[in-house]
Amino acid sequence: MANLPFPGEYFKMINILFIAHADAALRSLGLTCAQSDVLMFLSERSGEETTVQDIGQHFRLKHPTVIGFVRRLEDKGFVTTAVSERDRRCRVIRLTDKFAEVERVLQDIRNRMDARAARGFSPEEMAQMQSYLARIYHNISEG
Repeated sequence: MANLPFPGEYFKMINILFIAHADAALRSLGLTCAQSDVLMFLSERSGEETTVQDIGQHFRLKHPTVIGFVRRLEDKGFVTTAVSERDRRCRVIRLTDKFAEVERVLQDIRNRMDARAARGFSPEEMAQMQSYLARIYHNISEG
């Protein structure tokens, strides 16, 4: 029997494919998957004041990297920045209405990729796989 990759290797290969498909779908908007991740983070925090520091901490990125992300997203019209009323040293990042199109594209790519991934699996097998994946995630996230 051939040596099969350990599940972690499959997760890595699957993630690479998902990112490649997302990048292709987002290209028409001038975005990358990584940039859309920042936009989704901002969306999840809607109503909260989100700063460069918050983004850096969440994604474990250095300040100059986050500044570059934010600057490019602002240049493309997806976010605006303003001085924080709470702390004048910080800049607050907010989504623009242009994010709605990003959200639509991301939902479409998720639906298509999930459907492709589920091909050939019965509903019972999908439920079992989700249970296994949740268990793996729990095991790894325990620290």
